[in-house]
Amino acid sequence: MIEQLNIKDYAIIKELNLDLHPGLTVITGETGSGKTILLDALAVTLGSKADRVMVRNGAERAVMETKISGNTIRRLVSIKGQTKAYYNDEPVTLTALREQTASSVDFHGQRDQQLILDVEHHIQYLDRFCGIEKKVKEIQNLFQDLNVARNQLRQLQTFALERKNRLDLLKFQAGEIDAAYPKVHEDIELDKVYRKLSNLSEIQKKLQKIQDKLVHGDHAVADVMHQSLRTLESLSKYDEELMIIGELIQSALIQIQETGSEISLRMSASEFDPLELAKIEERVQVLETLKRKYGGSLEAVMEYRNSIQKELDDLNGSSASEEKLVQKIENLENQYSSLAISVNLIRSAHTVSLASKIQGAMKALNMPDARFEIRIIQIPDEHGFVDIDNQSVQAGTNGVDQVEFYLSANPGEMVKPLTSIASGGEVSRIMLAIKSVFQNLDPVPTLVFDEIDTGISGKAAESVADQLVNLSNLKQVICITHLSQIAGRADHHLHITKSSHNGKTKVHAGYLTAQERPQIIKDLFIDSNMADA
Repeated sequence: MIEQLNIKDYAIIKELNLDLHPGLTVITGETGSGKTILLDALAVTLGSKADRVMVRNGAERAVMETKISGNTIRRLVSIKGQTKAYYNDEPVTLTALREQTASSVDFHGQRDQQLILDVEHHIQYLDRFCGIEKKVKEIQNLFQDLNVARNQLRQLQTFALERKNRLDLLKFQAGEIDAAYPKVHEDIELDKVYRKLSNLSEIQKKLQKIQDKLVHGDHAVADVMHQSLRTLESLSKYDEELMIIGELIQSALIQIQETGSEISLRMSASEFDPLELAKIEERVQVLETLKRKYGGSLEAVMEYRNSIQKELDDLNGSSASEEKLVQKIENLENQYSSLAISVNLIRSAHTVSLASKIQGAMKALNMPDARFEIRIIQIPDEHGFVDIDNQSVQAGTNGVDQVEFYLSANPGEMVKPLTSIASGGEVSRIMLAIKSVFQNLDPVPTLVFDEIDTGISGKAAESVADQLVNLSNLKQVICITHLSQIAGRADHHLHITKSSHNGKTKVHAGYLTAQERPQIIKDLFIDSNMADA
C-alpha cells in the first residue's frame, strides 16, 4: 500500500507532501489543477520514464519520493536530463526499481484504454486469466530462438554455392600437391642429378682425356714418373738421400694410378640412360609447376598445403554446422509445437469462463444487455510446422492463436469486434470490469485510476462507483474523478487547487473535511449535468 507521496519541483508543483490511506481515495480539482501531474509523479517514482522537462521552471532538479509498505523509493530528475533512483536510500538501476515495484501498484489510465482497443493485447488478458504467462514466455523464447537459428541457416545457405566452389578449388589444389608428393630440398637434389645426366657425354670425354694424360696415353704422367723413379734409383748409389725424392714420386705415382682407377670406375658406372633423364626432367617440371603456382619454393608449397587443409576443415565444419542447425530448428519446432498446442487447449478451455465473468461485471456497471465474447482463431499456413485440427497454422510470438474480444452493448445487436464499436464510456467500464474480474488473481495491493469515469454519467456512474467501492474493500484504490457519484462514495477526498501570484503558479492539495466535501461534490454534480446537457 502507498503510505506517502512527497513531490518537490515537479512540473507546476513546488512542494507537496501527502499521506495516503487504505480504502477508496478520490482526487478532484479543476481542469489543469495538477491532478494527473500528481499521478505522473507517482508513476515516475515507481520507474516510469522521466524527462528533464518535468523539472519545475527555475529549479535544478525534481525530487519524487514514495513510501510503499514501509519502503522508501526516490527518483531524482536533473534539469540536464540525468536521473537517479534509490530504494531505501540505496542506489538502484531503473530496471531493478521496476522489478521491486512491479507488484506494488497497478495504474489504469488512458494508455490502458488504448491497449484494450488494440487487438494485439487481447491475448495477454486471456493468458493472465489462464495463469499461463510462464508457458507463453517459454513460447516467446522458443520463437525467438527459432528466428535466430533460421537466420543463421539462411546465411549459411546463401553462401553455400560460394563455399562449394571454394571447396572444389581447394580439393583440386590439395590433390595436385598430394599427387606430386614433394619433399623438402627434393628439387635441389634432382637438379644435381639432372645436370650430371644431361652433361654425361662431355663428362665421359673429358674424364677419358684426363685418364689418358695421367695413365694410358703417350707420354702419360704415370710413365714419366716411372722413368723419373728409375733415374733416381740409379743416382741413389751416389747419394742415398735422393731416395727421399723417390719416395715422394712413388707416393704421387700411387695417387695417380688410383685416380686412373677411379676414373675407370666412374666411366663404367655412368652409362647414359635417356629414360632416366626423361623421368628426371618430368619430375623437375612437376616441381617447378608447383613452385610457380603455390609460393616459389617447395617449402612454400608444403606450407600452402597445410593452410589448404585448415581451410578445408573449417569449410567442412560449416557444412556440419548447417546440419546441426537443421537439426536444432527441427528440435525447436517440435518443442514450440508441443507447447503451443498445449497453450491453445488451455486458452480454449477458459474463454467462455472469462467472457462470462467480464459480462457479469459489465452488467454490474449498468450494461445489463451487454454480451461479451472471446474468440480464438488460427491463421492457416501451408508451410506451417504446427498442426491444429489437421491443419497447418501460422506460428507467432505468443503461439498459434489469434485472440479478439467481441461486444454487443445493446439488445438485438450481433457481437462485433470490440475495437470497432466500443464508445469511450463503454471502454472505461470494460476496463473496470476486467480489473474487477482480475482482482482476486492480481496480488497488486494498490490500484490507481486516472479518469475512469470518461464518457459516463447517471446510473452508469453509480455502477462504476459501486465497483470501485467493492475493489477498495480488498485493495487501496486511488481515483481521479469528475463525477459526484464516485466522489460521494470515497473514504477519502483529496482536492487539488491551483493559484497564481506574481506570475508564479502554486498547487494546493489537501483532504476535504466532512463539512467541505458536500460543496465540492455538489459542484461536481452540477458540472457533470451541464456536460451532459
